[in-house]
This record gives sequence, C-alpha cells and structure tokens, in this order.
Amino acid sequence: MSEKKELILSEALEDYLFDIYKILKHQPAVRVRDIAKRRNVRLSSVVNALKQLSKLGLVNYEKNSFVTLTDKGLSFGKRMEERRELIIKFLVDVLGVPPDIANMDVHKMEHFLSTETLEGISRFVKDMEKQKYNKT
Repeated sequence: MSEKKELILSEALEDYLFDIYKILKHQPAVRVRDIAKRRNVRLSSVVNALKQLSKLGLVNYEKNSFVTLTDKGLSFGKRMEERRELIIKFLVDVLGVPPDIANMDVHKMEHFLSTETLEGISRFVKDMEKQKYNKT
C-alpha cells in the first residue's frame, strides 16, 4: 500500500501559487509584473518564487514569457481554494464571524491547519448542512 505524499510549500510559495491561480481565473495570461503588483513586491522576488515553483513542477516559467500553471499547479490551486472556502464557511456559518473578519483570518489559518483538522471541519460542516436540510 503506497501513500501519496502531499506536497508541502512554504507559506510564501503557497501565496504566490494561489495568486497566480486567482489571476488566471480572471484573465487569460499572467505576467511577472501582474504577480508583483498583486503581492506588492519587487519583480525579482516574483522571479525567485517562480523559479522555485517551476522546479517543483507547479508552474511553467521562462524569462520574458507568460506564467502558466501546470496540471499539478492547477490542482494544487484548486485544493487551496477549496480549503479557503471551507474555513470561511466554518468561521461565518458555524462561529458567526463576520465575513470580512473571516477573510482576514483564513489567510492566517490556512497555512497552519493540518489535513486532519481540515477533514474534521469538513465533516462537521457537511453534517451541519445535512441537519439544516433535513429540518426544512
């Protein structure tokens, strides 16, 4: 029985990857300067991050070219988005945290919650939704 090893990125690399993912949802191509502007960092910082993400097989990056996500990068971005949405749903719907606060908090929480904790939150939210649905 072989276990699939989960790719673990630093908080900064996760943020870069997620920014690329989000940009690509709203425009067809991503340039280094788009990422730098969104993150409010220097171009050289973006290039360094892209080189690391490229080595990990998450992005396609070549100097003076558009940045794209690999299939692996796209999958990772989708998982990050789902994780964020789950945490926000838990904070807002279960704990009653205002959405603007939940959006600030999710950024801090998403990097540090274990897979087991996220799975527990997911089960709890799904059970809560089932109960809510069965009452109507």
